[in-house]
Amino acid sequence: MNQENRAVAEEALSQALGGADDARVRRMSSLLLGGTGSATATGPLLEALRDPDMGVRSAAAQALARIGTQALTVLIPTLRDPDWRIRYRAAEALGEIGDPRAVSPLIRSLSDEKDHVRYMSAKALGQIGDPAAIDALSRTLHDQNPPARKAAALALGRIGGAEAALEAALESEPSGSVRRGIRDALGRP
Repeated sequence: MNQENRAVAEEALSQALGGADDARVRRMSSLLLGGTGSATATGPLLEALRDPDMGVRSAAAQALARIGTQALTVLIPTLRDPDWRIRYRAAEALGEIGDPRAVSPLIRSLSDEKDHVRYMSAKALGQIGDPAAIDALSRTLHDQNPPARKAAALALGRIGGAEAALEAALESEPSGSVRRGIRDALGRP
């Protein structure tokens, strides 16, 4: 596709994303727009993270992740958005991108007021796999939210080097699901 046709296609997808009544059209527009790999698609996709339809928000996060490192400049500040659903989707996309520049902002998000955001930030840090997150993830093993604790354990298992923290958490963990996650992280049956 030549440059002119690509620009027309991006514009059409952006308009459909922002104006279609049917959530399926908005969802598909998000995915197709992300497939262009264009940094200019990040603006409309960032707006799609605010869509009332959960499927559209999810597709927009996937699309931003497909754009990759070019989306970091819009996603990292979005971790401070007032809407927790947008922070959650930003953390999700950052984990999929896997760029170490997102580690520090995601570590800050481990203390987010919303448990869903803490969970997704821990998961994202595990996907990135940077040892700089070990201390913060080890503290998250004591989060009040079981899914956040489990995500932290699994992230630590992926990164490695936190066996002592995982062993200590296993001793006092009240949730069976989280204990299972800790054992998985430790490579135990």
